[in-house]
Amino acid sequence: MTSDHCTRYLEDPEAHSAHLGECAECRAMQQQLEARVVSQPVRVDTLPLAPWEGADHRSWPLVVGGALTVTAIAAALFAAASTSPIDLLVQSLRGSVAIARSMVGVGGGLLENAPILILGSFVIVNAILFALLRRAPKGIDV
Repeated sequence: MTSDHCTRYLEDPEAHSAHLGECAECRAMQQQLEARVVSQPVRVDTLPLAPWEGADHRSWPLVVGGALTVTAIAAALFAAASTSPIDLLVQSLRGSVAIARSMVGVGGGLLENAPILILGSFVIVNAILFALLRRAPKGIDV
């Protein structure tokens, strides 16, 4: 079993299958393996569950703890700045509405032609993707 031929057979049984005809120990080992595979069918009902299939380990306490920590840090920063999150949200929305109004005034004709521009860009992007998918690959398959 310790010969060089046995080692080569164990490393690649398909390439050195003729070795079974000259070595009784390797032949016996191969017969035992085949008998074990044939006699023991795989029972699917006893396979272990993966974490995403309902196993016992859950990482939700870590997620909830992280969210609470971020919330506490944010609350401390708002308290240090002596402002409330709602006031900050209202101020940022006022700025966004003003920017949107100015863009509508400047854009004028752009909003009238928006559906045509969107449709045209959709067709152009899909044509590019179609052309890229039709090309021959330049990877491992070459």
